[in-house]
Amino acid sequence: MNHFTTRRHRAAAALGVTALALGSLGLLATPAFAVPGDGGTGSITVHKLEQPAGAVGPNDGTEITNLGGARPLVAGFTSCAIENFDLSVASNWDRLRNITVTPGAAGAPPVVAEAATALTLTDCLPERMTDATNGTTAFADLPADRAYVVWESTQAANAISAAQPTLITVPYPGADAAGTWNYNPHIYPKNVVVGSGATKNGQIIGDKVTFDVNVPINPLAAGETFTEFRITDRLSSALTHTGGSVRLLAPGGAEVPLVAADYTLTAPTGASGSEVVLSLTATGLAKLDANVGGTLILTITADAIATGSTANEAALTINGKTTEGGEGPSVIAPENFFASAHILKMAQNRGAQNTVPLAGAEFSIYPTDSAATDCAATPAAGSVAAFERQTSAANGNTPNIVLAQGKYCVYETLTPAGYKGLNGGMLFDVTGENATLQVLNTQIGADQGDLPSLPLTGSAGSVALLVAGGALIVLGTTVVLVRRRAARAAE
Repeated sequence: MNHFTTRRHRAAAALGVTALALGSLGLLATPAFAVPGDGGTGSITVHKLEQPAGAVGPNDGTEITNLGGARPLVAGFTSCAIENFDLSVASNWDRLRNITVTPGAAGAPPVVAEAATALTLTDCLPERMTDATNGTTAFADLPADRAYVVWESTQAANAISAAQPTLITVPYPGADAAGTWNYNPHIYPKNVVVGSGATKNGQIIGDKVTFDVNVPINPLAAGETFTEFRITDRLSSALTHTGGSVRLLAPGGAEVPLVAADYTLTAPTGASGSEVVLSLTATGLAKLDANVGGTLILTITADAIATGSTANEAALTINGKTTEGGEGPSVIAPENFFASAHILKMAQNRGAQNTVPLAGAEFSIYPTDSAATDCAATPAAGSVAAFERQTSAANGNTPNIVLAQGKYCVYETLTPAGYKGLNGGMLFDVTGENATLQVLNTQIGADQGDLPSLPLTGSAGSVALLVAGGALIVLGTTVVLVRRRAARAAE
């Protein structure tokens, strides 16, 4: 009696005891007690996931209920049996340790060999795609007591490399101490996806635009290293590239020093719509290998020179795989910006009916909350101006500038002599091109109380004062003459 026959007898004895206990309830599930050589059918369920930072669970053929947030992927899988490999024969189980499975090229069947002898794949099933929601697909009704090879025949989008083919048996040794056999094993082939987890943000203050591309250094498949790492970012024609910088952070967030020899980065040319390319050299790639779990950050700065948006997508290339349009890191909430925004300075001169342009006024422009309805008397402490020293010309206009869509507070920092300046801040709402805020200055003296009162001249009152003054002079002269005569008479 061989090993499997003995086990079948033991299983049958256990089965009889269990059947008596269950009676007529009909709850007996025979496959749970089946062993190699009992025949029947089984299944293989594939769970296709993105490679996480750590393990998702035990690799023992059981179904994992908590995947730790690992992202499901869509890929195609094919299953074949190894020809003439009968697992009802005990010695064939010992042969499994000598079997190697080498991936085929571009989704082709893998090469299966036992030592130096090639084995043939047979009874291949049609390719099955994994579900986009949960990443699973299943090969059902597989004859038991056979060895199967399951491989990724259609690679997941943006996968750096296909998952390694899986050699698995039906049944598969169970994961419990009771020695049960698993006729429905689950496998979890994973891919490293280029650009997975990468993000990009865009911020504009005044006409200064900054993009940060954050790329996590994800783990590669076992034995793989980084051989290529590139970020390509085409700016819009409304932007002029002004500079950039690169940082590498270790898994704990500590700064990893990078030197000029570790990468190449496109230098600004002064042209609009530049393509910015960061490419790591061999020494930089080695630093990535040493800091898996960390983050690479590319910062790009640009000037807005025309109406446009901070909407932008970067392309990532890792080990020969490049993200396609719509799959690279993109700015999530892009901002619009508009050209030709300016302030129009006008003057209301004393005695004039119409206003006229006024030159020489100077302004600062501060971003404010989109819900603002007015402005404070002075800018908030610590606030940063979008533009300063915007001076009105002879036509009253300050220079045309580019401003992001939104609201601003305008403060007059220099008022032309002889005019009353803007009192506090004035709200400026930018919603499109050629946004204009008119600020009116009144000439000193145009309003009552601007100047001290001057002496009145040429009026009836002044004539009366002159007559009265003359009368007093005559009276004074007469008094003097009378006194002189009286003095002489007394001598």
